[in-house]
Amino acid sequence: MLKFIAIIGVGFVLLLDACSPDQSDSMGDKSSIDSVKKANSAHVSSGKFEPPDSTYTGDYFEKYPSGVIKVRGNFRFGKKSGKWMYFYPNGLLWSEAFFSSDKMNGESNVYHANGQKMYSGHYKMDIADSVWNFYDSTGKMVETRDYNKLKTDKK
Repeated sequence: MLKFIAIIGVGFVLLLDACSPDQSDSMGDKSSIDSVKKANSAHVSSGKFEPPDSTYTGDYFEKYPSGVIKVRGNFRFGKKSGKWMYFYPNGLLWSEAFFSSDKMNGESNVYHANGQKMYSGHYKMDIADSVWNFYDSTGKMVETRDYNKLKTDKK
């Protein structure tokens, strides 16, 4: 159970943080989860994006010092809602996820710096759900994990 919670935590932090564009890919010879943890350890910012005030409803975006958009999304009554997109400093899409009342809820996709998909799956109120697929930097699927099965195995 602790390992499952750690995996979910890593995924959540990755979605809230921007990857460094020079991270190397090691998914070919290691577990995808270990690679995601390694990629996450390279990040230094908190990844917490706050609305202008606790009741704010509307669009939100933040830019890198270069002027390139870092994150774009929407707040509803001060909470993340709808589709949020995060970008590398060069402007390429890093991740996209759907939120409901500040919780990841729906499809989630994360991409390598070269634009190839890193992993994809679904969340139900901040908990990984369904089948997740993990890919190496060439786009080759390296792992599939069924979180529904993991939930039933833990009971």
